[in-house]
Amino acid sequence: MAKPKRRLTTFGKVLITMIVILFLVLCVLISQLVIQLTKPQEENQAEQAKVVQEEVEEPKKEESKHSAREEAYAQAHPELSEEEVIKRVAMNLDQEPYSHLEEVQDLDSDLQLVNKYYALPAGYEPADLVPVSSSGENGTVMMRQNAAAAFEELVQASAQQGFILNACSAYRSYAYQEGLYNNGVANYGQKYADAYWTRPGSSEHQTGLSVDVRMDNDFSDLDAVRNHPQYDWLLEHLADYGFILRYPDDKQEYTLIAPESWHLRYVGQEAAREIADHNWCLEEYLYYQN
Repeated sequence: MAKPKRRLTTFGKVLITMIVILFLVLCVLISQLVIQLTKPQEENQAEQAKVVQEEVEEPKKEESKHSAREEAYAQAHPELSEEEVIKRVAMNLDQEPYSHLEEVQDLDSDLQLVNKYYALPAGYEPADLVPVSSSGENGTVMMRQNAAAAFEELVQASAQQGFILNACSAYRSYAYQEGLYNNGVANYGQKYADAYWTRPGSSEHQTGLSVDVRMDNDFSDLDAVRNHPQYDWLLEHLADYGFILRYPDDKQEYTLIAPESWHLRYVGQEAAREIADHNWCLEEYLYYQN
């Protein structure tokens, strides 16, 4: 005889239903917990990927290799190359003339730089001044001994070429230059005076190494030498005697002095030849030497 099938009671049905519901709830809770645990990790991975992408798109900027002065001068003069900016800042051309004067230290050097950034002491006078061939218009003209000897050799070489070369001005004291500059300011204004005269202490004439020349005693104008038929010969052979044209026509941007066809400066033969070979002014020569 077959056993009768047992039927679930109402309580059993309810119990099974509750177990199923609890199981489903537990599954939902577990899935939510898994989502919560994996979400920060995914966000972190996404953030890291974003950082990497930004680094690829925007490489880390290198620290500037230029000084603050160079950067400021480059911004003010975007037309200049990087090399030219560095060169001009090294010459102090980013600063106002006479605003940051340094005293010349190498007073015995033939290469001492005297300009609107480097000045001689007010009481400085070379100890070895000697007379040189003069045009006579300013009395006795003096230069330092080495420069004077070289100038006399140039005078003799000029005579052999058939013209007279002599000095109308060379060494000037601080006080004499002060009078010249103040007279220029009074007659023409400071801007003009600063272009054509240097302030006392900043004049090369005080070094005893510079000389203003005349050719064939033409007193009509200092710039008259430019039109002399032998002027090109003079320029071509200056370096043979250790001289340079101190303020050439194409170097005013570095010298800050208007061109002076008559103003020679003694620097010694080696420096003079290198300056001539490279078409430099003294400021450029000293920059490249340093």
